[in-house]
Amino acid sequence: MTNKRQRLLLFLALAALLAIFAGCKSESPTAPPATGGGGTGGSGNPGGGVTPPSGANLTLAVSNPSPLVDSISTITATVTLNNQPVVNGTAVEFVTNLGVFTDTQDVRTIRTTTNGVTTAVLTSAEAGSATVTATVNNVTRSVTINFNDTPITPVPPSTAPTISSVSPNTGPPAGGTVITINGTNFRSPVRVIVDAGPAGSKEAFVQSVTPTQIVAVVPAINLAATQSQAASITVIVDAGNPTEARATRTAAFTYVTTNLTPVIRAISPTSGPIEGGTRVTIIGDAFEQPLQVFFGAAQAQVTAVSFSQVIVTSPTGRDTADNGAGAVTGFVDVRVLNVNSGKSVTATNGFRYTPKAQITLVGPSEGPFTGGTRFTIDGTGFNEPLSVTLAGVAANIIKVTGSQIIGISNGVVPPGCADVTGPVVVTNGDNGDQAIGPTWIYRVPKPAILGITGNTGPGGTAFVRVANASDPSRILIGGKAAQITAETVNPDGTVTFTIQVPTTVTLNTVACAAGGTAQVPTAVDVQYTSLLSTCTDNFPGGLTATPPAGPIFTLSPQAFALFTATITPASAGPPPVPASVAPSATQTINIVNTGNTSPLNIVSVTPSGSCGNFVLALPPPQSLNQCESAPITARYNGQVTPTTNQCSLTIVTNAGTKTVTLTGISQ
Repeated sequence: MTNKRQRLLLFLALAALLAIFAGCKSESPTAPPATGGGGTGGSGNPGGGVTPPSGANLTLAVSNPSPLVDSISTITATVTLNNQPVVNGTAVEFVTNLGVFTDTQDVRTIRTTTNGVTTAVLTSAEAGSATVTATVNNVTRSVTINFNDTPITPVPPSTAPTISSVSPNTGPPAGGTVITINGTNFRSPVRVIVDAGPAGSKEAFVQSVTPTQIVAVVPAINLAATQSQAASITVIVDAGNPTEARATRTAAFTYVTTNLTPVIRAISPTSGPIEGGTRVTIIGDAFEQPLQVFFGAAQAQVTAVSFSQVIVTSPTGRDTADNGAGAVTGFVDVRVLNVNSGKSVTATNGFRYTPKAQITLVGPSEGPFTGGTRFTIDGTGFNEPLSVTLAGVAANIIKVTGSQIIGISNGVVPPGCADVTGPVVVTNGDNGDQAIGPTWIYRVPKPAILGITGNTGPGGTAFVRVANASDPSRILIGGKAAQITAETVNPDGTVTFTIQVPTTVTLNTVACAAGGTAQVPTAVDVQYTSLLSTCTDNFPGGLTATPPAGPIFTLSPQAFALFTATITPASAGPPPVPASVAPSATQTINIVNTGNTSPLNIVSVTPSGSCGNFVLALPPPQSLNQCESAPITARYNGQVTPTTNQCSLTIVTNAGTKTVTLTGISQ
């Protein structure tokens, strides 16, 4: 007894000591039970806190109920119990359906109170309505914070003037050309300054002004040292006012003398075939209409003229000779003549006529449609860089000399599983000269199904051997896509596809005499398609799809109809007739094997329930082949008083168990 008393005193002392420690640490929260989410201690590690009290009073306040996206709103929770702040460290859980809390970067945080108050800070990267729910034990409160997109301040339309074009853009140095300046935000008073660089800057005379157009007369300049001078045009609107603004267009107008001497700076291209027809651009200065261009003795056709550029079509080489006869190859002079001034300029040896490209031999002249065929083109007049097309498809060039081209064919998508044919064409890149050679043939091999073996039942694994197959491939069995599980390339080049016969293949059926239908082996079509070449081969009836092996337990019909026995009431007579009952009609249900190859074994047919008023003829254990049947016959004798009886028959077979119910009613 003394020992027990001592232990009790020791226990009480320890308890008192623990209570003192707890009182000293009442300001330090203790962790509530871990429930996931983030708290003041970080995501997945709830902050500390004492266990929240039950029935506390919880109020919420929001610093900013309508913040902008990516800004913050502070939710202040005040928790009291009996009108007093709850103990410091009381845990408050905050949860939001939009945005995250800044301390946890999560949709959940746990905060602890000080003097009954704690806060959580919410932010959101997207606009929307956030519902924040605070929970203290069994008390929950919610507030709504609407995050709004940052409003976009529209940019006011510009009032600065712009210049889009000047027409005409050339004129004589004597001035007097009336120009129209097109643009925007033109406002009177307007000044127009024409800055001709070394020739000086002068103001034009403004004739009229609209918001989008200014008509002015350009001033005269001194153009003694050159044939042309580009000038910038500056428009000053609201001239002299505080709102004055300006716009400048560089080289908007060019002063040009009336007696131009043309200058040639460059010719491109510098060569072309002897039959002519090359588009040639001559770059220089002081070109003016009307203008003539000569290649040797032959005049070229001029197609476009500007002050600094002339575009012509080269004449044939034979026309460039002085006597106009014979083919001319090599260099010829190019001369440009301004007809009005009679001034001209000549580029000595400015253009070279090259021999016409010719193809004499192509070998080989065909290859597979997938490309990869190495070919050689022999001929003359091949100039690198050049391009080669085979039946309209660009080929890869490996080597080029003046008399030979070596390349590799690229692949082509054949239309409708047909060979693709067309000429071999070589085009010289420097002069556009083309040589057309013999026909190239992209051969498209036609696939052929050679045989089908393996398990041809639905879901079975079969093997389809195909000649001239090409990936990717598709195989249809009876119109249903088969899964290709493997491809094996055989030594003879054929491919054997391992496929899974679709379970959805439609099989033929036969009607069983006793009811129901049974599937029978069915010859179905097999189709192979190369999705690369679009070529297809059909093998009609190439696969005999067999039904799944095994019996199928079928009842025909599937249930008995209601058995009805008719009661004849008693009659007082004379003579008196006692009550009687007429039995129901006899009904039959057949057990049918609608399976394929295996017999259906009837193990037992067992009655249970109120079967006493039924007359049953049940089949003994036996085996049924496909479409064979065993009947179950039943009749309800009934009772002389209105009643209902039910009898259950449990049929056990090697293909499963079924129960049929017989319901008899006397009425």
